[in-house]
Amino acid sequence: MENITDTETKRNKIMKAVLKISAVVLVIAAVVVAFKPHFTSSSEKDRIILSFVAKVLQTTHYENIEYNDEFSAKVFDEYMKKLDYGKRYFLKSDIDSLSRFRLKIDDEIRLISLNFCDYATALIKLRQAEAQNYWNEALEGEFDFSKDEYIETEPDSLDYAPSKEALKDYWRKVAKLAVLERYSDLIDNQESAKKNADSSFVEKSREELKKEAIESVKKSKRFITFKDKDWVSFYLNSIVSTCDPHSEFFMPDEKEQFDISMSGKFEGIGATLQNRDGQTKIIDIIPGSASWRQGELEVNDIILKVGQGNDEPIDIANMELDDVVKKIRGKKGSTVKLTVKKIDGTVKVIPIVRDVVIIEETYAKSSILTSKDQKTKVGYIYLPKFYADFNDRNGRFCSKDVETELKKLAKDNVNGVVIDLRNNGGGSLADVVDMSGLFIDQGPVVQVKAKDGNQKSLDDKKSGYVYDGPLVILVNNFSASASEILSAAMQDYDRAVIMGSPSTYGKGTVQSFYDFDRLLNGNDHLKPLGAIKVTIQKFYRINGETTQLRGVIPDIIIPDSYHYLKLGEKESRNALPYDVTTKTNYSVWKHKYSKNKVVQKSRERIKDNPIFAEIDKNALRLKKRSDESYYSLNFDKYRADKKLIKEESDKFNNLSKDKTGIKAGFLSDDDAAVKGDTLKTQKFTRWFEDLEKDVYLLEAVNVINDMK
Repeated sequence: MENITDTETKRNKIMKAVLKISAVVLVIAAVVVAFKPHFTSSSEKDRIILSFVAKVLQTTHYENIEYNDEFSAKVFDEYMKKLDYGKRYFLKSDIDSLSRFRLKIDDEIRLISLNFCDYATALIKLRQAEAQNYWNEALEGEFDFSKDEYIETEPDSLDYAPSKEALKDYWRKVAKLAVLERYSDLIDNQESAKKNADSSFVEKSREELKKEAIESVKKSKRFITFKDKDWVSFYLNSIVSTCDPHSEFFMPDEKEQFDISMSGKFEGIGATLQNRDGQTKIIDIIPGSASWRQGELEVNDIILKVGQGNDEPIDIANMELDDVVKKIRGKKGSTVKLTVKKIDGTVKVIPIVRDVVIIEETYAKSSILTSKDQKTKVGYIYLPKFYADFNDRNGRFCSKDVETELKKLAKDNVNGVVIDLRNNGGGSLADVVDMSGLFIDQGPVVQVKAKDGNQKSLDDKKSGYVYDGPLVILVNNFSASASEILSAAMQDYDRAVIMGSPSTYGKGTVQSFYDFDRLLNGNDHLKPLGAIKVTIQKFYRINGETTQLRGVIPDIIIPDSYHYLKLGEKESRNALPYDVTTKTNYSVWKHKYSKNKVVQKSRERIKDNPIFAEIDKNALRLKKRSDESYYSLNFDKYRADKKLIKEESDKFNNLSKDKTGIKAGFLSDDDAAVKGDTLKTQKFTRWFEDLEKDVYLLEAVNVINDMK
């Protein structure tokens, strides 16, 4: 089986299968094992890893990787970002000194040398130690919040400090902003406790709160001590990510943590994290998890601090992802408190009681949506990911589950079906092909092209279909990979109306994992070495276009909160280009309705709907806030800005609180199955309430009504 997402390709069984059946991989192994330079004992392991990285990239990556001066310059720039993204450590003179390696990294790769890595690591360690002193000294000083001064936090708007004095002053401002933020939070907490007549409330003076804020910031962990292997990992990942944003090197413990997080069952909060440029961001909330049930943590939230129960939270800025995960994960029933920064700039403390992730909630599930006038009954299928159990032939596969849901919906005589792929990041390639076959009668679904140019069409070979009625597919900016393949195929066949954000994510590539331990010829004492994830193929629509960068453009575009933000593959560094290939032979679907009229009616409703107008305003607000990086260190101005942001946020948060008029309920088959199960009833009831407030589903029901 093949897989098209970063997650599913990581499964050990798939790696075993790939290593057994892929001639390419066998060649890689032979080449790498034969490559045996002499190493010094102190760096033997790191050099072997570098040699494996270099060879695997050249022999397996979709692009023809050439280690030349151009590649070297890209690695250098990527490495500088990984070492000092915020430009808070290196001096301009340091960058000038390091630049002598700018066009020599390719030579070092060929020589299996880590001289540049060693030199840069020694320098960044020195500068971080100095920065720690600047930070400590600043916190021992006085903070005058009546003074008008500002701090710029956007790295692209900053240059490296020209001197140690300038860098020291910048760290003074960083410390001042941290204290100001904490000071402001303490004032808010006190005002809230006073307003609510909290029995434990003891009023403190502003000066006392200010001192408390300083002490709190002192206790926060601003600087992280990385291990030698971590510094080497930064360098290796700079080489790998220069090839494309989805190729990545994993140290053994990182690979282990990733496998645990993707296994679907572990004790924690159930959120997928990403550490990019020193910030830990929420990139996915696992349905049914503790985070999902708590309801406040959202995709794109940036975690600032992590607290255990009532303990003082720890600042995780620049902390490596593995350590962040370890702090967030914990025993079932314990509480972790995350201080997060929302996309609009608001900061919020979110307490989450850890629990075992409920795997069942990651599977497809359905509801009957009934229009306000009760004349239209729609089958709604929510698919959070294209899952497949590669370890168990009798396990759960999303294509089989969706087929089951469609058959159940048919018993309820629905007028149409809505497939919700919003925030679906992809999954199994085999299942997206099979799932497409549920809606068409034989034919190509997607084309795959390999490194050598070999191209093949993956077809639905089963005669007939399971459902032939009106079909709507909902997508957004975060619908990626398999979601884009299904949406694109249904659009090319003219089988469905695609609705959603201006475009989907735009990830048209597939990755595969290679375990370095399997490439070792003896030397077992060096294990474990880690693994590398490499982009090996590219996908194309049956009309010849790729979804890479451009994604899928919906037939009906609906405003959403991320409308104007820079999102998707096209915003990633080193993304592979958009291109086209040959078109396959396929026949478009014959409708009993005019698709043009259906689309036009929907566009008119969206234009006249005041809620969508407000959503568009909110999107503009978020764009404006996300672009802001220049902050006042004056108390009054900071408080005024914070108040304005909160008022704006509160106003737009109320948009999703009112019901739309549609009614969500059980399928006939599910109603009987759930009765008597209190927990399941509660889960479905909450889900139904959310569906009834979803203005996008309201419009999808309207579209089905126009199609029926």
